Amino acid sequence: MIFCNGAIATAIFVVLLLNHKRVRLSRANLFLSVLLIALAFSIVHIMYAGSVIRHFSNNVYSPGDPTFLLIAPLSWFYAVELTGRRVIFSGKLLSHFVPFLLVICLSVSFGSGLPRAMSTFINEHRRLLYIFFRVLVVGQFLGYQYFINKTWQAHQRLLQQEMSNTENVNIGWVKLFSGIFLIINLFFLLSLFIAIHWENSRWLAKATAVVFSSAVYVLGFRGILQRDVFDTIQINSGPEPVIPAPQETPVLTKPDQLLIDKLVACMTEKKPYLDPELSLSTLAKELKMSRSQLSQLINDGMGENFYDFINKYRVEEVKRLMADPGMAGYNLLGIAFEAGFKSKSTFNLIFKRFTGLTPTEYRKNISA
Repeated sequence: MIFCNGAIATAIFVVLLLNHKRVRLSRANLFLSVLLIALAFSIVHIMYAGSVIRHFSNNVYSPGDPTFLLIAPLSWFYAVELTGRRVIFSGKLLSHFVPFLLVICLSVSFGSGLPRAMSTFINEHRRLLYIFFRVLVVGQFLGYQYFINKTWQAHQRLLQQEMSNTENVNIGWVKLFSGIFLIINLFFLLSLFIAIHWENSRWLAKATAVVFSSAVYVLGFRGILQRDVFDTIQINSGPEPVIPAPQETPVLTKPDQLLIDKLVACMTEKKPYLDPELSLSTLAKELKMSRSQLSQLINDGMGENFYDFINKYRVEEVKRLMADPGMAGYNLLGIAFEAGFKSKSTFNLIFKRFTGLTPTEYRKNISA
């Protein structure tokens, strides 16, 4: 009881904090606030609503807590906003809440609007109604789990088209959020199994409140510290933002060899890859191209995405520095930083992917 009440208070506190005037306004924070409110409301409903509803009417047939059906769509909306896209308010958006509204309508109408025969059948088979509700919740969560994973995978692909280093991208928070959603989904799968095989499963409601409370604590305290995943580019359903440049050239239909030569010359002479913050936008500005044009030039002309294209040059720079006698006093991490890498783990992973050897093995071969 104390644990769940504390979660309710935590949700309210975090929502107020996220929407304080001194906090940077963010659509992602807005959707996180709505999700926390939904979780807190569900905890309140589990703990207190049953006795209140029975106090007013004994003829209300509720198959389950309808607020369960809010968690999955709100989680997906938050995941979409967190990865830089936009949730557009429209009639189509409301369709995500049809299961929630349907359960509410059924719960309210069952008591008075049903024929006696159907009312008798429901009275005798309340457990079937409860199991049907659990199946609906599990099915919904599985569907939105797919959407969340698909959104995250698309986000990762987009990162590799825009960023040369991803250390500043808040990947850990997205993984944590996805993990929490998966745990809730697995709990509902388990609760469905229990509801089918054990007739007396009323304790599941309290267990659900505990799981939701745990989610509130984690999302609340970690959510305060998180920042939007995309700080460098904004993605929406509208046209691509124009990168300021003296002259904007049209998107290529086929790679132009002159532009490819211009790109290669820039990489070898100016070495922009040494900048660990290099992005597609900044390189496009340097080359006086649009982001779309440069992206197509790299993808079609070089046969790589932006992330691999830049990091291949960084690997070659590391190899050059390893062979330089003047860099003999540098350790591998220092050389990696000199070449534009930002972390040891990324450096080791990228270097082995392009050379087949770890940096340590490659350096030993040079020494030998």
